[in-house]
Amino acid sequence: MFYGDLLMSLKFNTPFSCRLLALLVAVVSWFAVIRMVWNDWRIDPQYSYGLLVPLLMIGLMMKRWEDRPAPRVPEQWLKILASAGIVMAALLLAAVIPVSEANPDWRPLGGVAAMTAIVISLGLITLEGGLPWLRHFAFPMVFFLIAVPWPRNFEQSMMSLLMSWNAATTVEILHWCGYEALRQGNLILTSSGILGIEEACSGIRSLQSGLMVALFFGEIFRLTIPKRFMLLVVALLAALAGNILRSSFLGILASRQGMAAVPEWHDSAGLFILLMTFLLVIACAFHWRSSRSHNARHEPKAEKHTSGGVVPGRSSPRDLALWMVTLLILTGSLVLTEIWFGMHDLPRGDYWDWKITPRNGVAGVSRVPVAEGTLRMLFHPKGFSEKWMNEHGEMGQVFFFQWPAGRTAVQSVQMHSPEVCLASMGMHMERPLADFETGSTSGPRLHAWLFTQDGQPVYVFHSIMEQGTDALDQHPVTDQSPMARIAGVRLGKRNRGQRMLEIALWNLHDEAEARAALTRYLADSLKDNPAPFLPTPSR
Repeated sequence: MFYGDLLMSLKFNTPFSCRLLALLVAVVSWFAVIRMVWNDWRIDPQYSYGLLVPLLMIGLMMKRWEDRPAPRVPEQWLKILASAGIVMAALLLAAVIPVSEANPDWRPLGGVAAMTAIVISLGLITLEGGLPWLRHFAFPMVFFLIAVPWPRNFEQSMMSLLMSWNAATTVEILHWCGYEALRQGNLILTSSGILGIEEACSGIRSLQSGLMVALFFGEIFRLTIPKRFMLLVVALLAALAGNILRSSFLGILASRQGMAAVPEWHDSAGLFILLMTFLLVIACAFHWRSSRSHNARHEPKAEKHTSGGVVPGRSSPRDLALWMVTLLILTGSLVLTEIWFGMHDLPRGDYWDWKITPRNGVAGVSRVPVAEGTLRMLFHPKGFSEKWMNEHGEMGQVFFFQWPAGRTAVQSVQMHSPEVCLASMGMHMERPLADFETGSTSGPRLHAWLFTQDGQPVYVFHSIMEQGTDALDQHPVTDQSPMARIAGVRLGKRNRGQRMLEIALWNLHDEAEARAALTRYLADSLKDNPAPFLPTPSR
């Protein structure tokens, strides 16, 4: 009898079946969103806290479920609006999925996708419980936005601002403490060596994590809106002050014990500051919770819905069609996207028709070890760095990194750009120059800039290249225009191997000398690399 009743309850015209389909729609939409931002959470330390956010969302939803209001059948206009919002959001998410597959580094797509999943989820909640449920459950859904990676240009601007401010403030504190220190860009020159204010020291990571903790505990303790804003301010000030204390501590440590002592304390100091930020935010939230909690306990019981279920509601063929069409849109986009890109994936292997080789044993050339922290930040690429000086006083340094095919390749290579990284070392970008052409079918096309360092010109040549394109097609990898990104969907390009080549030249009089020096370097280092199979270039 029990199994017969269970089978009857699974008929597609029952409220249970409609709710099951609605739940599947929400699950598929959130799966698609988390899939888009997962690699940023996994490879970028600044967003590693994002791995916890879905779990925190579930916890907030469970907390809200305990004191949910009585559900109300939505008015007809609200039902139409919610249904239309769900379908439109699903269509937008279905369009974003293939574009994101071709452009995993295009961070605004993660924000758009997150908004669509929020609209879908809140639409489903509204249809189930009306406006009371929409107001009650809105915050746990919107909370996910704290884990969406910022657009890279905005993030780099904020990071550069915070690193510059951190370096300047740290130098002042070292002077107050009686230690000699000079600032050069985001570098601090102490008596024992050079201390770098890197991305991890900028304050972005602790700032974002602190804001997440403030929003979470503000919701857990049901603080009033003004107190939640105050908690966010506490998290902001604590994160900034904590990173100043961290870099000042490391500067004093370097001045007293030498640079060798810094790596030993670098991560521990950062973890301690992050923990102190969390504890301060939690303590403030706990202190401010009392009056709100007291009021919540004395709210009229009649306004609460404490029964185990919800109002049954009545399903209709229209509701069933809505959920089935929405589910078909989302799952169809995921499946067709995988089929399309799978048809165009390159064979596994290292298919490059050229390579840059180190000049071992050449007079005046020496290898430059790449710091482990830098390799970790760039997700451990293969490659090398070397510098040289010839008899005419010409100086140069090259960085050559290569990432194998995979979903992390594009994100990793985009973490480095001369405008940001060289500026952090005290260089100033004067102007961009014309691209450098090798004049052959093998070899990269390089973008060029003129920087200055201590008043002296520095010529920088840089290129990001994608596997499966020839030399004439390699420069569009750095084309960030929407049309170029959408073209990647049409060509079915995803997860391809990436290369980064950067060459900086000093002690040269003008641009013509720099280009001549670059030509000589490439003549020595650029080698053909015939492969047993080369895929047809994508035009």
